[in-house]
Amino acid sequence: MPRMHDWERDIHEGVRVENWSLQGPNRIVKVVPAAGLPAPTLGGYITLGRFLIGKTPEQIEKGLGLPLGYLKTGARVYSFKRLPMGYEYEYEMTAKFPDGLAFNPAHSDPRYQPGHPAVHQWRIKPGIQIPVDQSACLELNPGQRFPYSWLT
Repeated sequence: MPRMHDWERDIHEGVRVENWSLQGPNRIVKVVPAAGLPAPTLGGYITLGRFLIGKTPEQIEKGLGLPLGYLKTGARVYSFKRLPMGYEYEYEMTAKFPDGLAFNPAHSDPRYQPGHPAVHQWRIKPGIQIPVDQSACLELNPGQRFPYSWLT
């Protein structure tokens, strides 16, 4: 299949509809280390809550392709107050592709190994922050499993 031109990619992205929600298994979430103060807004990579169900922080770290030990003290999982607008994010394929690119040991950042191929990820564009619900963030201790009930 030939590579898409920039204008074709722009059209494809413009009509793309994400299956996101603010509640339920398709809730968009941001995972960060448990340490530190809760944040009012966040950017960077996001995923869906359904990909975290039943997983410990260590399993989440591996599934998302985060650096080894990133969630060693546990994880804080945020939900957002609103869905990102189409111009505020980019689809970055699955966690198997760090930064949306195929992993190449010669060129890729060795801290970010490929994650699970079924875990989809999006990136909030640089400079953009989306408000999060600080009162409803989930604190996971090491070894504690992500509960489905938090998504509902």
